[in-house]
Amino acid sequence: MSGLTCILCYNDHTEDECEEFTLLPKLPGIEKKLCSSTTSNLSKVLLSLPTQIQLRRCDDSISFYSTVRIFKNTIIGPYDGRFIPEDKITTPPRNGFLIKIFRSQGNFVLDARDERKCNWCTLIPPAKTSQEINCLLFQRKYKLYAKVVREIKSNESLNIWYSANYAQMIRAKETPDGDKFSKKRNYPCIL
Repeated sequence: MSGLTCILCYNDHTEDECEEFTLLPKLPGIEKKLCSSTTSNLSKVLLSLPTQIQLRRCDDSISFYSTVRIFKNTIIGPYDGRFIPEDKITTPPRNGFLIKIFRSQGNFVLDARDERKCNWCTLIPPAKTSQEINCLLFQRKYKLYAKVVREIKSNESLNIWYSANYAQMIRAKETPDGDKFSKKRNYPCIL
């Protein structure tokens, strides 16, 4: 990842080395611990959903809407779910959006088919166009997070794509529709 720009501070280092990570506001992906024996059958997606986010279902699709304004530079995550060794994957990724953790001992891909094993942020749907992108996925120290790259208004849906560094690692397009990312800001240029 040498020569790429950090999505967190826009300096020339990786996200792993960025000291600003701890200073940025966070929107957690952490599961709530309920005092009940029934929680084992509940969706981890629902158990981890922050109060600022509302889940909406329509047929087979899931979307997340903000109930408040979420400021630019907020960090979402970490992502939590069932990660399978890359060579053991037999089904395509949910929504066609590949989520992978790169490790020295081998790469792991998120299996997001079972909501009891994934937190809410693993199911943020991918943007269909560069204008829809408001969150970018990145890896930091073997964990995955998303960074809010523009303010998300109340009742606006969250839509994710890959950060430039991450897109290069998984050999994906910089944006869903092929537009270029602004090198200075690391989010889509809107002309």
